[in-house]
Amino acid sequence: MKRLLLTFFVLLYMAAPCLADKPTIYERKPADYPDALISLPGARNVRYYQLGGTFHLEYEIVCKYPAMEVIKTISDKLAGNAWKPLRDDWLNPGLPSSHVTGWTHFGDISAKPEREVHQWLADWENEKGELVVYGFVYQYERGKAKDLDYLEVIAIFVPTKIAQQEREWALEEAKHKKDLNK
Repeated sequence: MKRLLLTFFVLLYMAAPCLADKPTIYERKPADYPDALISLPGARNVRYYQLGGTFHLEYEIVCKYPAMEVIKTISDKLAGNAWKPLRDDWLNPGLPSSHVTGWTHFGDISAKPEREVHQWLADWENEKGELVVYGFVYQYERGKAKDLDYLEVIAIFVPTKIAQQEREWALEEAKHKKDLNK
C-alpha cells in the first residue's frame, strides 16, 4: 500500500502545477499516447488522461484472482517493445517489486467503509529511461464476501525527464531517512 500511495503522491506532486485544470479523460487511446499503456480486450470504464507530463490509463476487467494471464499478457507486450522489468520499486530503492514478491494483501482502514486490497505493483524501464508503472488491484469491503473477480488496472507512463527527477527525489529521501536513523 505504501509503495502504491507513494508512487501516486509523487506523481501527483510533480503534476501539481497542471492540476488547476481538470484533465481531459478519453475512453480510447489518443494517437499521441505511449504504446506502453495497454488496454486489454474486455476492458471497461477505460480512462486515459495526462497529469503533469505523465500519461495515465485506468480500467476494470473481469478476471479471477490472481490474474496471471493479464499480468503475463501485459508483461509480454512490454518485453516485445524492449521494456525491462525492474526488480526494485523505482521510487523505493531496495524495496522489491511485485516482479519479485508477487501479490501483496493489506487492509485499507483509510477507506470508508474499510477495504481489503490485493495488489500487484511493478515498474518497467526502456532504453530511453522512460518508466511505466502497472498496478493490478482487487478490493472489496472488509467483512463482506471476497470479490476477487473484478480487476482494476492502473498504468502510468513517465517520460525520461520526469522519471529522472523522481528517481533523484527518491534517492535523496532514502539518504535523508538513512541519515536520520544514524
